Amino acid sequence: MDLIELTNGTVVVGILPPLGGRVVLLKRAGGENVLDSNPRHWKAPFPPPDLATPFEPWNGRIVWVGPQTGFWSQQDLRPDLKQAKAVWPPDPFNETGRFEIVERTPRKLRLKGGVSPVTGLAFEHEYEIVGERTVRMKTLATNGRTTAVSWDLWPNTRVRPEGYPYVPLDEPPRMDGPRPDEAEVGIYPNEVRDGWLALPPGRNPEAPRKKLWAKAYVRPSRALIACFIGEELLIIRAPLVAKEKLHPEQAFIEIYRGSAEGEVILELEMHGPYETLAPGASASIEQTFELLDYDGPTDRAAHLSRLGRVLQQGRQ
Repeated sequence: MDLIELTNGTVVVGILPPLGGRVVLLKRAGGENVLDSNPRHWKAPFPPPDLATPFEPWNGRIVWVGPQTGFWSQQDLRPDLKQAKAVWPPDPFNETGRFEIVERTPRKLRLKGGVSPVTGLAFEHEYEIVGERTVRMKTLATNGRTTAVSWDLWPNTRVRPEGYPYVPLDEPPRMDGPRPDEAEVGIYPNEVRDGWLALPPGRNPEAPRKKLWAKAYVRPSRALIACFIGEELLIIRAPLVAKEKLHPEQAFIEIYRGSAEGEVILELEMHGPYETLAPGASASIEQTFELLDYDGPTDRAAHLSRLGRVLQQGRQ
């Protein structure tokens, strides 16, 4: 089984059940994919869900668990990663997991996966086209162990890195970047204007630096991420999570940008509440992805003008 496409004739979403149930395609009918995902990964043979499977940038949209320092904290298969509080790689049983089709119609797909021995969670993904250009993506995570586990759910969407992401601010963002002693790595620049955080594309490292990166931890004034990609404006929304319900290491919205030779990354991330799940208990997270037209210039003033109109029209 390879790519499954859902469409209403206006928007198209493509999902890979044998590669983590991830979304690898999101576009208008006849348009370009706004997600960063190489079609060479969309066909068999697919890598097995196994500890020995090395991470690859399969990209698209997938749901991780947080906090990142806890990736390997609730397992004993790799005690070395547990002791080190390793923040990489993510769970290989999720990244390359095989998902069973539970329900499929032209506009809806429900998938069910097995219990990961790394996290103790079994995921069920539901993807549905719910508007002319809107796709709903929901994940239900159930504790498959006989003991409690504690996680948040963390949808991570890699979009085409030439995109211009914006987040409306409620307070100044917390920025993370390289250590001062990392001479070959610099921080990717960000901009704040008129209440919006932006991390525009096109910033490349200059000698002696070989890489730039930054991660923004954002408390937004509205529960959305906007990203201009070519002739599309992607709006990602989710119910806002109160700060006190989040894990202290994470934020409701996080934006990661990295730029290095041969590797340019733009991640649009959200976090759900950090919860302790008893055996058999579940948690869920839901996002909507809307594709709007954009035919203006690629400058900040034009972008903010378009975003202002979107919000005034009630798309909040």
